[in-house]
Order: sequence, then structure tokens, then C-alpha cells
Amino acid sequence: MLIILSKSPFVGNFDSVLKMASEIVEMGEKVGILHIQDACIALTLPEYIENTANYGLKLYGLRADCEARGLRKMDKRVAIVDYREWVRLVMDEYDKIVSWI
Repeated sequence: MLIILSKSPFVGNFDSVLKMASEIVEMGEKVGILHIQDACIALTLPEYIENTANYGLKLYGLRADCEARGLRKMDKRVAIVDYREWVRLVMDEYDKIVSWI
């Protein structure tokens, strides 16, 4: 499952997303979280990165949105993707897509 987040971590309820994602991982399914728009800000928060790593979630950030927000340095556990890679994630990597707004 690929979860697509677009809201800032200061506005949205990221705890709900992590809880749901961790439960899906426990059922044996691969889960990735793609951060677009203001959700990219979460990728700069050490506590968020650590929590998602503990749950075994794969983190992605959309390059254009990260750069638009001046976010250049990312943790090595975050994969920065372009639009072509986003399409690959949707078409080839994950069988389910959830947009969390």
C-alpha cells in the first residue's frame, strides 16, 4: 500500500496515519508513505523519521515539493523521487493507493 500525504504535519493527524500503516505492516503488507506538498515538512522531523523507521515503513518525498519548501537535506532513510518515479511507485511497486488529506 502506498499512502500519499499532502498536509503539513502540524495540521494533519499523522499519528492516525502511522497507526493505520503499522497495523497494515503487522498483517504482512508492504507500506510506503509518499510525502507531497506541505507533508514534505514531516521528513525533516527526527521523531517522525524514527517512528516510521520503527514501524518498517518506506518513506518517499516528492523532489519538486521538497525543493519548493527549501528542504534539501534529508535523512538517508528518505527516498526522494521525481514525478516519473512516483508513477513507477503507483504502477509497479504498490498494489493499493490511499490518498490521506
